Amino acid sequence: MARLKTERLNLTRRGGKSLRVVGVRVVLPLLAFVCLGLLLLSRLNHTALADARWRLAEWMSPVLEAAMVPLEPVRRLGRQISEQVDMTEELQRLKAENQKLSSWEWRARDLERQLADLKALARVVEEPGIDFVTARVIADSSGAFVRSVMIDAGGDKLVKPGYPVINADGLVGRVIETGASSARVLLAADLNSRIPVVIGEKRVRAILAGDNGPQPLLLYVPQDAKIAIGDDVATSGAGALFPRGLRIGKVSGDLDKPRVALRAQLDKLEYLSVLFFDDPASAMMGEPHGGTRETAAARNDRSRDPTLPRPAP
Repeated sequence: MARLKTERLNLTRRGGKSLRVVGVRVVLPLLAFVCLGLLLLSRLNHTALADARWRLAEWMSPVLEAAMVPLEPVRRLGRQISEQVDMTEELQRLKAENQKLSSWEWRARDLERQLADLKALARVVEEPGIDFVTARVIADSSGAFVRSVMIDAGGDKLVKPGYPVINADGLVGRVIETGASSARVLLAADLNSRIPVVIGEKRVRAILAGDNGPQPLLLYVPQDAKIAIGDDVATSGAGALFPRGLRIGKVSGDLDKPRVALRAQLDKLEYLSVLFFDDPASAMMGEPHGGTRETAAARNDRSRDPTLPRPAP
């Protein structure tokens, strides 16, 4: 008797093969039918079924939470291993980048020394420093026909029409109207905006023209100019409307009709800096951007104490 029971439980005996095949043939169609039924039920959006699923999930949640407790150390160990691998790769990348930056630092110092020697030899006039004031954007006047914002700095902070406006990313636009304590800034994407720029390492000159779209156009690009997608675009300083070298963006779109992807996100402006950049030509005539000219020290004093008297026009 014991032998029969042992042989019945022995799955490796020759006679048990047919029994296992019969059992599998019965179970597989049953499981397929159950899976198909669950799949059909999951696709139904009936209220009763949704409520039943929700109640089943709520009933199973304590069980799932209890099952996750023993697995938490394993999951934590897996996260630590993954973070360690990522940190190793990041460390290798930073080491390689540090080596490149070290070589570039030495090269930059050598070029800086050569530039200083050339400036001294040519007696180049140094460009004066530019003061600025930082203000917060208090209103957005952008629409279908205008792209502008309002900042909380005006005549009380010596802000004047024509002054360039930047943020941490690059050029944003210029001041077009000022009040006692606020000013309106015309953004670079506005239809009325025109900015002289240079493109790429070849310093190709062009005009950045807004069209109320997200990416302004590049106009008057020379036909034989060699520009490429991704070339840097910066202010050229032509016309003395903007300082030279302010970052704007990169060339994008089609080279037959190139556009510029601006670095500054004009729809997410919060704090802007107004540069006290007076037009040198107007300064020679005694009319720096339609007002009087002050020294940097006087501007700083007035910024700290607005009660100080203004210079006479």
